[in-house]
Amino acid sequence: MKHNGFEVKVSDILNGKITDTLLLEKKMIPSLSALTDEGVSGEVGIQSLDRESLLVTLNVEAKLKDVCDRCGVNFQREIKIENYSAKYVCQLDPEGKDIEEDILLIDTKNGVIDLEELIYHAIILQEPIVKVCLACKEVIENDENNEDDETQRAIFSGYFS
Repeated sequence: MKHNGFEVKVSDILNGKITDTLLLEKKMIPSLSALTDEGVSGEVGIQSLDRESLLVTLNVEAKLKDVCDRCGVNFQREIKIENYSAKYVCQLDPEGKDIEEDILLIDTKNGVIDLEELIYHAIILQEPIVKVCLACKEVIENDENNEDDETQRAIFSGYFS
């Protein structure tokens, strides 16, 4: 088993109805090359559901280096993930009952879960289709006279709330 610093021993948590909270500080995820040197920070809640499953909840923050799709300038985009949950299980349900949930496997041999994949997916799901810097965001929001800008506002509106 490769060790990446995101493994959490959970065998004790599985043995009883236990809830635990872990703090992450400046954890780096190699597969996220756009992650700034500040890494990922925040809290991870782990709750045993029964002897074979856990509910893991993320409340984390990170900054990513991006390039504005409108003007081409480099900028940093803040990501804040609140209450992103996934279920970890010892084995997948053969009947596929949990197909709609985020399900990850517990490494039963070592009694650990690897949080890296969960954190990676939570951050990637925050990735906007179109990335714009603050200056372009303001231009798009303020310029109401141009028909093209109205189209841009409609396209970008979901990313400025």
